[in-house]
Formats: sequence, structure tokens, C-alpha cells
Amino acid sequence: MQIARLIAEESDRDFIWSAYSSAYQKVVERQFGAWEVKPQKLAFDEKWHQGGFEIIALNGTYVGAVWITNEEGFIQLRDIFLAPEYQGQGIGTQVVREELEKARAAGMPLRLRVLKQSHAIALYERLGFTRCGETATQYWMEAV
Repeated sequence: MQIARLIAEESDRDFIWSAYSSAYQKVVERQFGAWEVKPQKLAFDEKWHQGGFEIIALNGTYVGAVWITNEEGFIQLRDIFLAPEYQGQGIGTQVVREELEKARAAGMPLRLRVLKQSHAIALYERLGFTRCGETATQYWMEAV
């Protein structure tokens, strides 16, 4: 399995939106009862304009994206999502492990937020993340 990460360009925006919406729709429906395209697209556009997305490619095929930011005192895994047909194959696990290694090498914790209804919580816990806070809808998780 050859996983590559490529800096996202404006021409990748439609692919990333498609992967984002297909990856998040079911969890958003579980969490909030419905997926409303307009507010979800507005939220995505806001994230996109901040920049920094990377395409995740498997054997040359685009399968998802990741968005990492360096914050003061920690690294934040802001988003990681794979098109549903590529989930459960170890791709996300490998990308998160790479980020854990980078954070540890920098001597910083890796933090993320995850919806409480997300199946990814089990993955994060297997990789050593622990809950360090929460809102009504999300858990904050951290690995050191």
C-alpha cells in the first residue's frame, strides 16, 4: 500500500468537498439528525480558505484529505477524511501515525476534535489518544 500526501491546489477543491461530504454525512446525521448541504458547504469553504489541506493518495488515486495546523504548544489534526470506499483499510491509521511521529519528534502533543457519534473515536483511542475535554457535541482528544 503506497500512501502519498500532496499539497492541495485550487483544482482539488471539488474532489476534497466530495470526499469531505461523503465521509462526514452519516456521522453528522447521527449526531444532528440531518445533513444540510448549504451550512456544511459554508463550513467547508471557511476551512478551505484557511489553506493547508493535503490530498491523501493511495497508489496514485485520490482517496481523501488531511488538514494539520501548528498551534501554540501543540499540533492540531483539524480534519482527516477518506471517501467511504477507502475507509477501514488502514489508510487513516497510517496517516495519523505519521502525524503522531512528527508531533513526538517536535516534542508537542497532537490534538483533535471528534464528533461524539463518530466511529473514529475507537481508532483514536487505539492509537493512544485520550479525551481531554468536551463540548455538547465533540470530544477533544490528545496524544503525547
